Amino acid sequence: MQIAFHTDSGVKRNENQDYVGAFTNQKGNVMVMVADGVTSTEGGEVASAMAVEHFGHAWEKTTIETIKPSIAWIKETVAFENDVIIEAGQRFDDLKTMATTLVLAILFDEQVVIGNLGDSKAFLLHHNNLKQISFDHNLKNELVRTGTVSQKQAENVPNANSVTRFLGVDRHADIEIGQHKFSDEDMLFLTSDGITKVLNKTTIKQIMRTATTLDLRAHELIRSANNNGASDNVTALLVSRNNEEDTK
Repeated sequence: MQIAFHTDSGVKRNENQDYVGAFTNQKGNVMVMVADGVTSTEGGEVASAMAVEHFGHAWEKTTIETIKPSIAWIKETVAFENDVIIEAGQRFDDLKTMATTLVLAILFDEQVVIGNLGDSKAFLLHHNNLKQISFDHNLKNELVRTGTVSQKQAENVPNANSVTRFLGVDRHADIEIGQHKFSDEDMLFLTSDGITKVLNKTTIKQIMRTATTLDLRAHELIRSANNNGASDNVTALLVSRNNEEDTK
């Protein structure tokens, strides 16, 4: 297995509120994560760093080997970390509304568990098909899913893209969890929403399929986003089952 990740402030932001990491537990199972501080609140960079570092160090102490206990662990850790972020914010006036999105993946043999809150994303590249396997928790998507409005009507909803789920502020943090096949030729892509604002799936897929190292592909995703005027922070995390670096 190979993992590569990079993050950048983008071309229009002075600070980077994204945070990214990869962690291995006592049984050798890997968890990767991307968090994106909610920019409408103060302290987003603090919340995203707390989420990734706390989750990561907690995972490193576990002996989890199978999917079912990993899902229970995710739910328990989300509830705990949400309280930690809220309580930390309450100690400092300028951090009292800090919050962050979160997307994570825990890797098992031929399977991956995905958890997310907010609009940071997980994509799976299988053969030549790039599919988003996380759900964007924003107002328009939540309204469409509940049948309140149609997809077309949702585009005209005020604050349609406002994030509806995150860590921090609200005592109720409802993480969405899914399980997916992840075979030898597949590749996983985790990102904040900065890259997908400026690069379409075709371009992302082309870069992920480039015959070069995984590290350079992660760099290229960020470079291409910045060349297209990335207005937000940009983060790319790639995971490949294939241990062979393709540098042809």
